[in-house]
Amino acid sequence: MGDGRVVVRIRHIHVAVDGGILKKGLGRGCVDIGFLATLSAVVATVALSFRYRADIVSFTSLMILVLAGVYEMGEALSFLISPAVIVLFGSMVLSGVIADSGLLDRLARYVSIKARHIAVASLLLYFVAGVASGFVSDVAIVLAMAVLISDVARRLGAPPAAYVIPLAFAVALGGRLTMVGNAGNVILLDIYQSTTGEGLSIFAFTLPAFLALAISIPLLLLISFYARRFVPQLSTAVKFVVAQAEVGEALDGKSRKEVEKAYRVKILSKDRFLLKYSVVLIKIAAGDIPSLMASKDLRLTPLGNNKGEDTEFLIVTPRSRLVGKTLSLEQIHKVFPVSIIGVVPSGPIQSLETYTFRPGDEILVMGDEKEIERLAAFYRLERSKTLVRAFNPRLAASGLGGLFAAVALSQFMPTPQAFIIGTFIALLGGGRAVERLYQYVSWETLVYVGSFLAIGNAAAKIDLLKPITPLLHVQEYLFVIGLLFTNTLGLIPSAVLIGPYLTTKEALMTYVLATIPTLLPQAHPAIYIVYREYGLSLKNFLKISIPATAATALATATAIYLLF
Repeated sequence: MGDGRVVVRIRHIHVAVDGGILKKGLGRGCVDIGFLATLSAVVATVALSFRYRADIVSFTSLMILVLAGVYEMGEALSFLISPAVIVLFGSMVLSGVIADSGLLDRLARYVSIKARHIAVASLLLYFVAGVASGFVSDVAIVLAMAVLISDVARRLGAPPAAYVIPLAFAVALGGRLTMVGNAGNVILLDIYQSTTGEGLSIFAFTLPAFLALAISIPLLLLISFYARRFVPQLSTAVKFVVAQAEVGEALDGKSRKEVEKAYRVKILSKDRFLLKYSVVLIKIAAGDIPSLMASKDLRLTPLGNNKGEDTEFLIVTPRSRLVGKTLSLEQIHKVFPVSIIGVVPSGPIQSLETYTFRPGDEILVMGDEKEIERLAAFYRLERSKTLVRAFNPRLAASGLGGLFAAVALSQFMPTPQAFIIGTFIALLGGGRAVERLYQYVSWETLVYVGSFLAIGNAAAKIDLLKPITPLLHVQEYLFVIGLLFTNTLGLIPSAVLIGPYLTTKEALMTYVLATIPTLLPQAHPAIYIVYREYGLSLKNFLKISIPATAATALATATAIYLLF
């Protein structure tokens, strides 16, 4: 035919190939196979990703589009290395290096120590977490700070979940601060630049997002007070470690109670006053160990002089070779290049060297990961899941340097290239950063994003959202649609589907600010982790999330009104 289509007629069946999309029909009716395949891919990916692995579901849907003729195989796979995927890869590595350095833990610990009241500590941690989430992984921030808020809440007799859930909300809101703050924004940045051909700074909407965050945080604190009325008090056990510490000159002559209060430790010796250079046995919460490792006045003195980048708890099993033995007889810190920081004993203890191990005891070991693994295998010890991140200045410097370079260079060059350069700088820290590179990256998320970008591109070509397109051009309706989509579909699907229709900066800003994924636990990964960890029922979660979503939406609308 003259229009470039190839048409084959076999009896009454009509088959046509038009622009790479297969169509079939019977008689006058014509069914667009490409349309059906695209619609099925969108529905299947959105519906099944909540139940099954999102990467497998989305990639399978993408292959169905290839079979339907919507894409050639090479074109389909090209989305897996799209600019959005590259930026996400770089941001994951940068976040992983910074989180692994112990910087977030140390910062959060400093805030919690300085702020003695739960309200002050919560306000500060909500603000720090919100701002940090504009650059660093939301999940890493929540994992680092939730432990500290929980600790403060427990000491004051308050239910931890009442304060941790709003913390996750603050992190979700902080992701709007930059166009690389969450996966949805990264996708929107890529789609906007490819659709309009215009460059866009990653700080394009930072001012209204920051103002909305600042207004929202006091409201979230009020909601935490309200949540205390019905959130259950979970009796989560705190792990305490017995360790040795040397008294510094600044603590010479200080009373035992005074030091215990200042450093949040329990001194096991009976002396009322401390003497400089003396070694005392202390009991300390596992979460406080990183800050004490950096202390000069009450300095931990481990057994062994081997320093490494990893700190792990090893559990003494019934089959372990250490059962019934002491560290004075079985000097594992001399057999292997590791140091023994302390133990979690199940019975009375007078010193680290003379304690007789029993099944269930734990040993806190510092060294290189491979050496700790060898030690655990030789003595039949089980590696615990409890994390203790000692602050690593070199890793923190390389991670922050890489992040700063990526952010700064993105103002002068394409964002993907800037983040690749930032990634290389972060890896200059060497050691643990290079060894754990593969672990820093959520490959499932990258495959999911790349595959869904292709599916969303196909959906845009068939104008799948045509029924609501007129509403997307009205700011108020766009805000409501963005709020509903992000809470029901999730950040990634909603950004992929609506992104092609956001062709002006005003529309893009409205949608970015409308991404408030706080209504349902599945809407944001950091919120879902906290929801599962603290055993909240969906009913109780909704009692918190509904007023929180309403309050933050109102705060965002107020910020837009004040600025524009």
